Amino acid sequence: MTKLFLAGIYFISIILPFVCVLVSVAFYTLLERKVLGYIMIRKGPNKVGYAGIMQPFSDAGKLFNKEYVKPGFANLVPFLLCPGIILVTSMLLWLLYPYDYTSVMLTCGLMQFLVTSGMHVYGVMVAGWSSNSKYSLLGAVRGVAQSISYEVPMTFVILIVAYSLSSLWIQEVKGMQEGIFSMACMGLLSSGVWITCMLAETNRAPFDFVEGESELVSGFNVEYSSGGFAMIFMAEYGAMLFNSVFFVTLFLGGGELLMSVSTMIWVLFFIWIRGTVPRIRYDQLMGLCWKVLLSVMLSMSGLILIISFSF
Repeated sequence: MTKLFLAGIYFISIILPFVCVLVSVAFYTLLERKVLGYIMIRKGPNKVGYAGIMQPFSDAGKLFNKEYVKPGFANLVPFLLCPGIILVTSMLLWLLYPYDYTSVMLTCGLMQFLVTSGMHVYGVMVAGWSSNSKYSLLGAVRGVAQSISYEVPMTFVILIVAYSLSSLWIQEVKGMQEGIFSMACMGLLSSGVWITCMLAETNRAPFDFVEGESELVSGFNVEYSSGGFAMIFMAEYGAMLFNSVFFVTLFLGGGELLMSVSTMIWVLFFIWIRGTVPRIRYDQLMGLCWKVLLSVMLSMSGLILIISFSF
């Protein structure tokens, strides 16, 4: 009986963080709609529950109760599996959350972030291909090209942080920056590059070409409906929340309270950018990555190596 009870507690301790993430995603969508409403001088959701607070649960109930439409020419098995795979990949990122006390501490957590976030590309690619639609396929091609391109400067940023702090352990990176030491102060340029890559990797404005409604109807997920669309939607917002946490971990650090406040600021930053910055052209997106960001990071990496060898 005791073993069964301990097993139940252990199972709940594993599942509970993911449940909290999904609830956070629900309220983040509400926050986004509210803030965008005020940016555009209109009201956001305000009918379902007090001040619209139950709107995310109403939307989720509506989506999951709708008919799941399957295209007649779709490759059915990968088409049905992809939304779940994309959601699971997004949730796996949260295993890297820098808890102070946990039984799961990855000594190469920074590298694990690159591996896990890179897996998202496969879900987007297969989802676009399996729909057998030219719109979804074009959206998938754009998504894969964008993600792979921006992973290159993003990798350089992580390597610079790891080299500067001599650690790949996320908890150690966060702990080293408590007090006056902060990577954001040391590397304003690298933190700016990371913010740009963060927006591109999560397909947010002004880099939202994967789901460019005015050009591609809805991108790679155009054929998805009901629960499949909801899972892709939740995966995208879950990745945004974790990227905010990861940015604070890499460049600001600090205790749990400071991290929570800083993460909230960066979560609002996502919304503010979407409400104010227009979408750029696709050639400008690629040019920014390969001509500007990559050049900046290669120059910074070379400069850091020269300085380190000279001392």
